Amino acid sequence: MRSPMLLVVLALLFATGNSSAASFNIRNDGTVLDRESGLIWQQQSSEKMPWLEAVRYCNQLELADSRGWRLPFRDELVSLVNNVGAGQYLDNSAFADMAAEVYWSLSREEQQPDQVWGVSFADGKAYMFDRHDFSFSARCLIETAEAVYLPLLNKWRGAWSAQDVEGYLSCYGQEFAPEKGTREEWAEQRRNRLLKPKSIEVTVSNIKVLSEQGNRAEIRFRQRYKSDNYADEVVKVLTLGLERGELVIVAERTISKVK
Repeated sequence: MRSPMLLVVLALLFATGNSSAASFNIRNDGTVLDRESGLIWQQQSSEKMPWLEAVRYCNQLELADSRGWRLPFRDELVSLVNNVGAGQYLDNSAFADMAAEVYWSLSREEQQPDQVWGVSFADGKAYMFDRHDFSFSARCLIETAEAVYLPLLNKWRGAWSAQDVEGYLSCYGQEFAPEKGTREEWAEQRRNRLLKPKSIEVTVSNIKVLSEQGNRAEIRFRQRYKSDNYADEVVKVLTLGLERGELVIVAERTISKVK
């Protein structure tokens, strides 16, 4: 069972703005990762089939050594439309078989269970279809705990790399307390460290969720830092929490330095 923390973050994730096609990472396992939303998409869509068969197809899919695939909900599929465009503006660089046609979603009308939402990549709009009378393709997705926390990590490392002090500090919640000194001293130190170098590049990889309890989650990852005069690589652990409905960092510690 998913923790309350994960469920809330998933809801926030799908309610946020859309990313661009440039955010896609085409992987070598038949999947495409959206770095901003954290969703992992099946790169090759299915053949056209009735809705119930499409549901079963995704539920039974084994891809990239993973199970637990499903049809996307309507809003998730609409976010993909906004990523790749529609009609003459359709960008299929990430999904080579993407066509200007309708794809099934998992969303149904409660009062009309035979009416299912599909999303057209011809005009970018969602329509309702009788699930018995139509056949469309399916493009499955999968949720992973690691992917759920990726948007905050991207915001954090992106602000750091851009030397955006305010954006960087906004990733830390009110509960955050540095290991040494006061919060004000820590903020001033971080400000100086962000602004002093001529350039900074920060990347994260090997993200692993260590725990999820209540409204807290702990994640571990490898952090690579490079500026014009210094570079290092460390293993770091962040404790994440929710404040006013937003995911923030509430604790941070470096576990080890990578040799």
